[in-house]
Amino acid sequence: MSTTVDFYYDPSCPFCWVTSRWLVRVQEDRDIDITWRPFSLAIKNDELGNGTANHNGRGHVAGHRVLRVIAAAEKAGADAGALYTAFGRAYHTQDGAMDDSLIATVLKDHNLDASLADAADDASWDAHLETEQQAALDAVGNDVGVPIILFTKNGAEPQGYFGPVINALPSREEGLDLWDGLEKLAPVPSFYELKRTRPKGGPNKTGTESI
Repeated sequence: MSTTVDFYYDPSCPFCWVTSRWLVRVQEDRDIDITWRPFSLAIKNDELGNGTANHNGRGHVAGHRVLRVIAAAEKAGADAGALYTAFGRAYHTQDGAMDDSLIATVLKDHNLDASLADAADDASWDAHLETEQQAALDAVGNDVGVPIILFTKNGAEPQGYFGPVINALPSREEGLDLWDGLEKLAPVPSFYELKRTRPKGGPNKTGTESI
């Protein structure tokens, strides 16, 4: 039976990017139905202030602008996961900037209306992003960021985690072991945390370029 998963992402988070590529690769060997859902670290950390102009194509505010565009594109019928992948590859593996130029390029590459780029600076999309984000926080608590994975089976209430936070793409075998363990833990109501200190610095994104 298929496992339904909600994966919450912020395009600016490098750890979220690596975890998302792990999940996409696991999907090749496990029956998983993934819904890609937005989680704005700019909203979570109260970083929007009076505008979104001073971002230089990097960081949480730049990611928030991209989330607005993805939300608008998804409403128009686009695949949110495919768009997240396109932005993630450019930003995390090609050292690109999530600026207006990249937004225009991604929309063009996916045969989407160029006017969807206007959503980047349209704050009316923030209510939708806040609602999506609150669904994740209701399930796992407020003291979290991304990635967040929620599991739903047999119509039960979603159960999930902040994480897994991984600092490099695991091998295929290790990745499947990680998935199998997390899937078994998810429905256990008494379980709430596993943690160990991660190395300093960002993740190693080698191997995520083509996933």
